[in-house]
Amino acid sequence: MASEVHCTCTCGQSQVVVAGPQLGRVRCHCTICQAANRGPYADSTILLAKYVPRDRVDHVRFKVLKKPPALKRGFCRSCGGFVVAYTRALPFIDLAFVPVACYPANAVLPEPGMHVYYRSRIADVDDDLPKYDTWPSLLAVLRVIFREQKGRAGRA
Repeated sequence: MASEVHCTCTCGQSQVVVAGPQLGRVRCHCTICQAANRGPYADSTILLAKYVPRDRVDHVRFKVLKKPPALKRGFCRSCGGFVVAYTRALPFIDLAFVPVACYPANAVLPEPGMHVYYRSRIADVDDDLPKYDTWPSLLAVLRVIFREQKGRAGRA
């Protein structure tokens, strides 16, 4: 990702700036993501948090809806739409999740890589993506991050 991407909620009042590469894309079926995204799952990109700087997130109210592990989810102050989430995956890795729906239509995004917390699904999804539940979900996301980071180091 060579330049910044300005992501917004559906009403356009809140903005999140993505200033670095996505590590992957995940579809989360946990009940909190279902409620936050007002749908059967969250379809979000995964990024290192440093590429979604908090000082470039505008008109957003943050909430922690479950502990632990706690994602700090950001919602538009006007329409209530979910626009970003942050979490500490490991003591040395902070992540951000930006919903695909917030990206502009012309944004280049990775293909979805997996379904997580699939046991909580509202309906079965008929695709070839791996489907994980509970702790295997967390491990699958971490595997994507480490694989991508290793690949970037090899390209440097």
